[in-house]
Amino acid sequence: MARTAPNETDFEDTQERTGKRIVMFFLILIIVGIAIGCFFSPVFNLAKIVIDDGIHVSKEEIQNIVDAQIGENVFQIEYGALENQIEELPYIQSAQVQLKMPNTIEIKYVERVPFALVKYLESFLVMDQYGYILEVTREKKFEGLPIIYNVEFNSYEVGKRLTDTAKTKYDNVVYLLENAKQNHFDYTISEINYESIGNVKIWVTEEDVEIVYGEINRNTISDKLKYIAGILSKVKGKKGRIDVSSSNYLEKTVFTERY
Repeated sequence: MARTAPNETDFEDTQERTGKRIVMFFLILIIVGIAIGCFFSPVFNLAKIVIDDGIHVSKEEIQNIVDAQIGENVFQIEYGALENQIEELPYIQSAQVQLKMPNTIEIKYVERVPFALVKYLESFLVMDQYGYILEVTREKKFEGLPIIYNVEFNSYEVGKRLTDTAKTKYDNVVYLLENAKQNHFDYTISEINYESIGNVKIWVTEEDVEIVYGEINRNTISDKLKYIAGILSKVKGKKGRIDVSSSNYLEKTVFTERY
């Protein structure tokens, strides 16, 4: 059987493929050379870490836990690990570590915001809105934050969230406070005593009145707060106790004046 001689097109294709392989080989050599240069060039040694002071976290606190050393090659630093280290601080919600070429690291972060104080023995747990414990203090260092009593738990860990029944109670109080804010409740809720799931008492800054709220039912919070605001306006300046704990509170509200 006669063989077919290679034509001109086949020859050109072979040359083209060979040329591409050669180009690819040299590109790989160049990339490897650049990579080696980056790893060993002093130009890419860490010279500066940029951190701004926060409200509750200082740049010194972050510097103390960041595992990156001046003079270290910036391409050998594990940036994800650095972010995880920073986020271990109780007040840090999220962190971002960015490389600014050629030799600077910039650290940005979002802080958790104190939302309420939970009374625990002789101390206060500073809490954020989502139930994270930010710190423990013996002083009321955050004026204006509501104080929550009887959120019972056996143990806690700073930087972690409340769990079980304590979390349920706290979440209910947060829902109540947020609803009061969103619906422009005319009074400042200063204290909440969560004696049991169905027995909640609240106090406001503006009046010397104990409000027996009852169960925190999320379906009725808005209407009930509006009703309480109306009652408080009617007893303005008086001392006493308002009981709206009944499920039929519109007909069974009791105000007991205290002299």
